[in-house]
Amino acid sequence: MRHQQYTNMGRELARRHVAIQHSPEQCRFLRILISSDPIQKQLDLNEFYTSLRNKLDLREGKAALILENYQADYGDNDGDFYAKYHHSSFLVLKLTEAGDFDGRDAVIDECEEIGEDLMGAIIAQLREAGLQISPDDVLQEAVGPIAQVMVGCRFNYVFRSAATQALTYKPSKFLD
Repeated sequence: MRHQQYTNMGRELARRHVAIQHSPEQCRFLRILISSDPIQKQLDLNEFYTSLRNKLDLREGKAALILENYQADYGDNDGDFYAKYHHSSFLVLKLTEAGDFDGRDAVIDECEEIGEDLMGAIIAQLREAGLQISPDDVLQEAVGPIAQVMVGCRFNYVFRSAATQALTYKPSKFLD
């Protein structure tokens, strides 16, 4: 799976989920590229917070899906197979009132349920595409406040794909 296919899957799930209903007119899906470099990560997050405040439409109690880019590492079975491990994550966020801790907790529960719906769909779609993932590969945590008015849940997950063909040397791809 490549980045664009991964992003399209997230956007389509945000469009179809009844608690999100993303559309061009009602932005409830954002994607963010976050570097693993600590300094660059801070710059990426500043841009992300600006997008949250200026783009999301969370009226009517709707949630937003924030899809983070995946990072990948590779493995070798010391034989004839290379694997690509995609480390992925997304956030489900909703508005909450500052100081209303019971309300915050209720919103976190709602976001957890929405995230589980999304995670179930992601697992099904990745498996249909021939990629490996199981619930054992998923970690969920509560997050917030984000941009001072949102809380929700973050889902981190890993899925695996074959990388033997991608990492096989191809002389025709190089000039003499």
